[in-house]
Amino acid sequence: MANKKYNFADTVTSNYAGEAAAGYMSDALLSGTTLAENNITFLNNVKYKANLRKITIAGTAGNLMADSTCDFNDSGTLTYAERVLEPLDFDVNMQLCKEDYLASWEGANMTAGLNGTLPTSFADYIIGQTAARVSQEIEKNIWDGNDANNGQFDGFKKLLAADADVTDVAAVGGGLAAGNIVAQLGLVVDAIPAAVYGKEDLRIFIPTSAWRLYIQAQAALGYFNEYNMREGWNLSYNGVRLAHAPGLADDTMVAGRVSNMFFGSDGSNSEVKLLDMTNLDGSDNIRAIMRFTAGVNYAFGSDIVLYS
Repeated sequence: MANKKYNFADTVTSNYAGEAAAGYMSDALLSGTTLAENNITFLNNVKYKANLRKITIAGTAGNLMADSTCDFNDSGTLTYAERVLEPLDFDVNMQLCKEDYLASWEGANMTAGLNGTLPTSFADYIIGQTAARVSQEIEKNIWDGNDANNGQFDGFKKLLAADADVTDVAAVGGGLAAGNIVAQLGLVVDAIPAAVYGKEDLRIFIPTSAWRLYIQAQAALGYFNEYNMREGWNLSYNGVRLAHAPGLADDTMVAGRVSNMFFGSDGSNSEVKLLDMTNLDGSDNIRAIMRFTAGVNYAFGSDIVLYS
């Protein structure tokens, strides 16, 4: 038998659960662009479900305020409803050969001085690589997920499309382009409810394709339009900040508030395992296992615009 190119003195078997797994699961769940940039609200330790309460107060005659009198005259109504965020259970089960990852792991450690802090143990490296892939899939699910598909939860696009309270804007025929992206963003802004427009946490979420198109459109204008390009690369349109949402499908945009859109998971019920199979079946394989929950929802559909 040929000599191995690696020599692990110790097993790489690791087992983390609950709080011990928090750091690894944070990388897996929260590293995608939408969550990493805090563009939606993260609810941790969601046990089974979280009720997103919706309270609406309205004036009886259109105005809640009324002229003062000696009598008590009811001038308003309160209606109560709720939407439910119910994270689903997910597994990651992956088997890999140590030799396949050895070269990249050794390279990472050799260049640590050039690229910043990097994992010093093979176990951390494997978990990190797995978490990075999971974060990409979480980002995609947040926006375009469909729980009818294996390994997915319902994303915002599916939930919003099914809600009659959401303001719908029809996408332009032929798709977004550098020549129409500004006008189409204008349609989204025009559809934002007056009670929401101007709020500090209001965002227009756009996919990578639209993000590029908007930058191209601004470049064509000479890149001097301070009203639409401010704070470096924090893009905005008509005073509304644009948020890059790589998981959002092409020709789709969503306008909503950070405080109205939620991602939930149960950190205390998560688990990360690495099983070194060498002492179990004589192979040079490692099994990476993750257990976690994830899901999204929003509270007020009437405060959200869906362009699709």
